[in-house]
Amino acid sequence: MILNPKTTHVAYRCPRCGYIVRGLAGAFGLGAQDILRLRCSCGCEEQMTMLGTADRRVRLTVPCLLCGKDHHYTLSDTLFYGRDIFHLACPYTDLDIGFLGRDEEKLCAAADKSTEELTKLYEELLSKGATPLEEDEDCDRATPDDEEPFFPDAQIHDIVRFVVKELEADGKIDCPCRGGEYEVEMTAEGIRVFCPTCGASFLFATNSVSAAQDFLACEHLELK
Repeated sequence: MILNPKTTHVAYRCPRCGYIVRGLAGAFGLGAQDILRLRCSCGCEEQMTMLGTADRRVRLTVPCLLCGKDHHYTLSDTLFYGRDIFHLACPYTDLDIGFLGRDEEKLCAAADKSTEELTKLYEELLSKGATPLEEDEDCDRATPDDEEPFFPDAQIHDIVRFVVKELEADGKIDCPCRGGEYEVEMTAEGIRVFCPTCGASFLFATNSVSAAQDFLACEHLELK
């Protein structure tokens, strides 16, 4: 007799880089008091955890890109392994931060839809005036602690970083040293994408809503 172990695909959006982190959880590896951990390859400390319980439940802890908190969910064994797709939402924003299900294709589609919703959120923030702040000429900015992002809402920086990481994952960022890993920073001139290895960069002006929206439609970046 051949046993087909119960498995489900799991995924969450890394709160540091915005990348969708995916894994596979199985009943044989998630018994009572067993813990499975899923962490992004970007090196951050945040992780998704799954804990099996004696009463055939699974307790999940999912870090949230949107509000910065960890959210906790308790699902029955039947629900965890039996659904084709199940969404895990942030209770404060009602936006999806994680997914699980037997159907990997549906999970990927849900992740893509989540990306579209984040893009829409970004555009709405811009339309409400979330544009770079002008620097006060009378203000002495002497310490690094004064170097705040020029976008007042931290979600914008996270979403912009997510776009860059998507391009990075797809191999659509060209760099002279071909470093492969890139960073994002906010400056008075706009969004700077740069290579920490060779210093090559690309500056995207964000002094208008249309310019910032162009960044979202970007399909390729060349750093110089």
